Formats: sequence, structure tokens, C-alpha cells
Amino acid sequence: MFSGRSAEAFGRLCQSVRIPLYGCDCYAYGLLSAGHCDVVAEADMKPYDYMALVPIVEGAGGVMTDWSGKPLMGSEEGLLDELPGEVIAAGDAISHTQALSTLDW
Repeated sequence: MFSGRSAEAFGRLCQSVRIPLYGCDCYAYGLLSAGHCDVVAEADMKPYDYMALVPIVEGAGGVMTDWSGKPLMGSEEGLLDELPGEVIAAGDAISHTQALSTLDW
């Protein structure tokens, strides 16, 4: 899932949290939305892997963007191909901003 530059960024994020988890897939977003974890970061994703999770995370008060902080939106023809493979979700805007800063993407 993480290689090269994304592995380095993810490594920085893991070093900055108390309990890093790896390989939770969509379960991690459920934990996040229920308030049981603070941040989920993934790379090498396709839009079908994460687009359905955006309204769940945001509906629970969280924030979900790419690693640059740009919104994960796209429904016009061809736009889905341009969506990023790196996504980050956080339980609140402050945690999201801190995680983005740590990723330094």
C-alpha cells in the first residue's frame, strides 16, 4: 500500500501517533466515525475504495481529503481518473490539519 514517498510520509505519521494500526480497510473508517480512532491514512486507493466512505466520515463530523487537503469529489466524466490514490480522514478539523502537516505531502 505504501511505497517510496508515500511510505516516508506514512512513517512520519505513524511516529506521531500513540497507537498506529495497519491494514484495517473500511473498518478503520467505522472506528473513526464512531470516535474510536482519530486519523486514517491510506495510499494506492481507487475512487471506488473510498468515495462511499466520504459522506459517512463527514456525517459523523469528520474531514476526509487527499493528502494535500483537497476535497475528494468527482462525478463529471473523466474526472474520476484524476482523483488521488492517497486519502486521509480525521475525526475533526484540528486532527486533520495536524495529520496533513505531518504527512507534508
